[in-house]
Amino acid sequence: MPLSARDKLGPYEIVALIGAGGMGEVYKARDTRLDRTVAIKISKTGFSERFEREAQAVAALNHPNICHLYDVATAPEGFGYLVMEYVEGAALKGPLPLDRALKYSAQICNALEAAHTKGIVHRDLKPANILVTKQGVKLLDFGLAKIEKSVTASEETATMGMTGKGQILGTLLYMSPEQVNGGEADARSDIFSFGLVLYELLTGKRAFQGATPASVIAAILERPAPSVADVPLPRWTAC
Repeated sequence: MPLSARDKLGPYEIVALIGAGGMGEVYKARDTRLDRTVAIKISKTGFSERFEREAQAVAALNHPNICHLYDVATAPEGFGYLVMEYVEGAALKGPLPLDRALKYSAQICNALEAAHTKGIVHRDLKPANILVTKQGVKLLDFGLAKIEKSVTASEETATMGMTGKGQILGTLLYMSPEQVNGGEADARSDIFSFGLVLYELLTGKRAFQGATPASVIAAILERPAPSVADVPLPRWTAC
């Protein structure tokens, strides 16, 4: 159910809608007990397996480059919600100067290492899930995270227009070949996706492109990974 400014979820007072998608909405809110700003992620389907998995993944991690989880609850109306650190920043975007790209990349790697050490695979690493703040980057959205239990292609859907059961899991443009093939993803899948993010940070271009989902899949499966040495360096932009 959509919420409006000043609506309350327990001690949390809604300030504004931040974003919305197929799984639910994210709101900026105020914790009236502690007088701090938080982000509230609401599930449209109650505590689904995916939503519970995200809560478990974020709760297991305590790292300066990963968004923190503060609370998990169920509203009287029956929907579940996560109360998370409110991160003020902009989505990571290239091209960036080499020193800045490497600085942010090191922080992303540190966040991934913390997750992988806990047995958590993100499985949806992409620039939109990485925010740049004054303190550095913050890795967000563990909604597709894998924790111990294997999640196969039949359980979730892909973005970029590919919907329905039996489809691949993640965001197509940043997927590893095994994800595209509907196989199991592990830490190496996150590293592959990180390589695609780094390529984009340096060049301002996506590593694998195509006009349709099928052409992107073909590029990932059949073409060698591109090299930044083959791309003319653009003019650097500020971030």
